[in-house]
Amino acid sequence: MPTRKEFCRSCLAMALAGMGAPLVFGRKGDEVKKAGDNKKEKEVVGACGIACSACPAYIATRSDDDALRARTAQEWSQMYHADIKAIDINCDGCPSDGPRLFAHCLECGIRKCAREKKLANCAACPEYACPQLQEFFAMVPQARETLEGLRMK
Repeated sequence: MPTRKEFCRSCLAMALAGMGAPLVFGRKGDEVKKAGDNKKEKEVVGACGIACSACPAYIATRSDDDALRARTAQEWSQMYHADIKAIDINCDGCPSDGPRLFAHCLECGIRKCAREKKLANCAACPEYACPQLQEFFAMVPQARETLEGLRMK
């Protein structure tokens, strides 16, 4: 499995290349349509500011899309130089209380801190932006913009 630093750098690299922009920047607007459904679902933002609702693991889980799981596992295995299986691509998003989270999310220090403080994300933290978050923002600056936007609401 990738380290937090490797994961964050790859998110930034994908965003800069335009491939992972939805993962880091979210989708247009504050809502994401579920596949095959006219209902809209609010954007899910991780503790760090990454848009979970734009992540292929989250999307594959929500839509129970085995083909997307397989593609994502293959892409992430190459990207992270790891053996990631389609069965590993199940995630209900960082704010979830459930057991289905991608392996990196389970060990994320930022997520752990936010959960200990009972916060959905770091935007509401009285210690915003702590050194751990500052380090993350250096790798993924769009996450700061997302959290700053949430702080203004």
